[in-house]
Amino acid sequence: MTSHWDAIRRHWQLLGPPLRPPPDAVETYERELDLQSAHVLLLGVTPELADLGKTMLAVDESASMIASIWPGDTGTRKAVIGNWLDLPIASNSVDAVIGDGCLSALHSSTARLHLLAEIERVLKPGGRAGLRLFAGPEAPDDLAAVRELTLAGGVATFHELKWRIAMSCTGGYPDRAIKVKAILKAFDALFADREELSLATGWDMAVIGTIDVYATSQASYSFASAAVLVGEASRHFGRGRLAPTGTYDMVERCPLLVLEQPRR
Repeated sequence: MTSHWDAIRRHWQLLGPPLRPPPDAVETYERELDLQSAHVLLLGVTPELADLGKTMLAVDESASMIASIWPGDTGTRKAVIGNWLDLPIASNSVDAVIGDGCLSALHSSTARLHLLAEIERVLKPGGRAGLRLFAGPEAPDDLAAVRELTLAGGVATFHELKWRIAMSCTGGYPDRAIKVKAILKAFDALFADREELSLATGWDMAVIGTIDVYATSQASYSFASAAVLVGEASRHFGRGRLAPTGTYDMVERCPLLVLEQPRR
């Protein structure tokens, strides 16, 4: 998985919403979790979230991502190498845990539940978590319809298209997982002529080419529905709710899962 993220970081600046959180999504974390005076744990090194909280510790498995994407350590924030499923911090030690798309970076329901248990462990009593989701629809989109919608100008960005394809090709519940190689395969089957896609949408060929890092990746993503993810979270938290994260394209599939009342 580390090698996958090492490849992703090389074209990080070409990525955009919904893959990266726009300003209105960042504001949602602050509004829903009241982070101003919080000691925060960030899962990953999402630079847009680096300035949230009174203090922040970011944990990422990839040294390359930390070196390339993280905006730098300061007196109040720091990034360290670590495994989300075995977080390198003490129990009951942070006020809030945040993450952007982190549940979809895991390949199974079992892994998601393991992460939720770790979040529960490290939170102080009364702590809260906010995780922006990439939630798949209850019924997958028809791929032929996705192609037609895209060529008609109904898909705003290439990154939205990637996620629509991925969410339509996942396996069954509860995992709803897909190998990233399979996302590339499905994309190539739908859009064999990339120049045609570029001309129809106005998307730069370099941006379309970002999907090619999936070719040699061994990683898998998961796109469970919001209802499934709320149900999984309920095993570790007494209260879970979904908050809208703005007005950007595909926002309806990217709510913030707000978790409160750790059950331990």
